[in-house]
Amino acid sequence: MKNKFLTFTLTGMIALVGLTATAQENKKAANARKEVASAKKDLKEAKIDSAEDFHKFKKAAESKINENQKKIAKLKEKKSNDSKEVKKKYDKKVLALEQKNNELKNKIKKSDDTKTSMWTSFKREFNREMDKLGDAFKNMNDDYSK
Repeated sequence: MKNKFLTFTLTGMIALVGLTATAQENKKAANARKEVASAKKDLKEAKIDSAEDFHKFKKAAESKINENQKKIAKLKEKKSNDSKEVKKKYDKKVLALEQKNNELKNKIKKSDDTKTSMWTSFKREFNREMDKLGDAFKNMNDDYSK
């Protein structure tokens, strides 16, 4: 009788341990499903934020390009009493500024095809080129405003 009672008790304890382990696994699985759902939601929000960031950046870049076009038009209108050689150099620099501005304009138009993974490097490179163009405008004004 003691043997049967001991066997029954041991069997009951093993079953209880097994059920407890299964319950813990179910809790872990439920937590994992919640985390996956949360991660998917975060990813979706990040994609939306990235798209909004892209559109803001693109509008700002187009605005700068338009400002540059106005500056170029003013530089072209500018009359000088300098020699023909200086005027020729000036016109050549203005033309170079205009070409670079047009390159940036085309680059930002084509940026819709940029992969999300390449977006950061595209943005960094574009800003670097835009800054160089801004410096060239500043140097142009400094060189020929005297």
